[in-house]
Amino acid sequence: MRNRTSTVIKMHLKDRMSWFFIPWVFVLSFAFAVNYTISFFLDEDLYTGGLASIIIYTNVVGFMTLHQTFPFALGYSIRRTDYFLGTAATVAGFSAISALLLALLSVIESRWIVNWGTGLHFFHLPYLSDGTVLQRFFIFFIVLLHMYFLGFVLSSVHRRFRMTGILAVFIAFLLLSGIFSFVMLKYNLWIDLWSWLAGHTAFQLSLWLVPLVVLYAALSYWLLRRSAA
Repeated sequence: MRNRTSTVIKMHLKDRMSWFFIPWVFVLSFAFAVNYTISFFLDEDLYTGGLASIIIYTNVVGFMTLHQTFPFALGYSIRRTDYFLGTAATVAGFSAISALLLALLSVIESRWIVNWGTGLHFFHLPYLSDGTVLQRFFIFFIVLLHMYFLGFVLSSVHRRFRMTGILAVFIAFLLLSGIFSFVMLKYNLWIDLWSWLAGHTAFQLSLWLVPLVVLYAALSYWLLRRSAA
């Protein structure tokens, strides 16, 4: 089992382009270069959301991974359990390395090369970076992990139920969102919600993603056990 799991990890890591070069060399570096260039022409500090580029990319990779590797893995007689464990280990490693680099870049931006000399706030952002370096690492780690498994569970739904399953998920999401919005508006709860959110740090709020990651992972595993190759 351990050998088969490591085989899945090696299979994923052979695609260095998707796991390393595209997110860091192309996606994030490009977003940084664009915002850095813009900051040269501004007379005030630039607070950018360019950091979200790697987070969105991770979500896309989570959705595409299953389609690209699952049939291939089963063709080499790798068990579904081993495939899931190997994939989970790979994304956990990717998220940990990426979170460490993002946390270090946040420190570099705020302490060593202060806002890159142009007033650019790219890695070190208000509220998000208010905690310790360890807390920043955890925030980046759990957000990346959450976005990957969100994409992965949607891909698992598609693998098991095809487009019918995806449509059912989005319809259910729209219905629940509509009901939630109606209740919040009817009972004037939006202000209470924003006050509650404002009363918690980014690190405290990120802890709420942990059960979601566990839920997505459990659903993905359950769906993969019942999916066709």
